[in-house]
Amino acid sequence: MILIKQTLLINKNAVLLHSCDSLFATDNLRNRNIIPYFPFLESVFDDLFNRLKVDGRVMFTGVETKHSFLPGYYDYIFNLIRKNKKEVIEWQILDSTNTYNELKIVQQNHHEQKAFPNRNISDSY
Repeated sequence: MILIKQTLLINKNAVLLHSCDSLFATDNLRNRNIIPYFPFLESVFDDLFNRLKVDGRVMFTGVETKHSFLPGYYDYIFNLIRKNKKEVIEWQILDSTNTYNELKIVQQNHHEQKAFPNRNISDSY
């Protein structure tokens, strides 16, 4: 399975410096603080830069987004890198929607089998 990813560079004030735009367009976000557009980022950003200083890399898996421009499930990888002699955050967004949707189906089938042991799973489809 091919994973599509987008890489964004943001500074320690959450201002978008660059994006490859492979998942969604960022023309309207460049040189702006992007926290208001990403509720998840808002919830972790204050601590993120400090964690990156210690760990170098922080990963969040299976983040569900409901943005009109980015619906689905994504894995987020944050790295602290140097760009033009300044520390910036490299944020990789990996589209894992298919993987997590398949996992949900497997889990649902497993739970249904436990709840209804005598029923054939194919009967419900």
